[in-house]
Amino acid sequence: MDMKIIEITKSYEMEAKALILDGFLERFGFIDENLNPDLNHIYEHYSIDGSVFLIGLLHNELVCTGALTKEAEGTGRIQRMSVKQTLRGKGLAKRMLKALEQKAADLQYSKLVLETNRNWESAVKLYKSNGYSLEEEESQFVHLYKML
Repeated sequence: MDMKIIEITKSYEMEAKALILDGFLERFGFIDENLNPDLNHIYEHYSIDGSVFLIGLLHNELVCTGALTKEAEGTGRIQRMSVKQTLRGKGLAKRMLKALEQKAADLQYSKLVLETNRNWESAVKLYKSNGYSLEEEESQFVHLYKML
């Protein structure tokens, strides 16, 4: 699949928000928009130094998202990874993850961290198969990291 990955523009903000919230609805069965204020102004929120929000386009349709924020000096955090449900399992998340890792290297991050729900087996498998290691496990979440 020839997915084009670009930095988000204002014109794609609502589509990106919808894709992420659709994923939440699928995973949780409900959406609490108060828990995700960054999704109301994606472009502004992720335009600060050390951050980037990427989108994946397939024939000009937004099908994938991923974000990188500054966690600490030299450390970035992977967030907002989401793939359109009908296109999962086709390598799009892996391509997005690699693009975020390249952005992290460009920003001179030496370590990436992330967290995901521990029962989201496909997400945990994606990260572990791409070199992420377990840092901490909680009852609901796993925290992973990768040295670049």
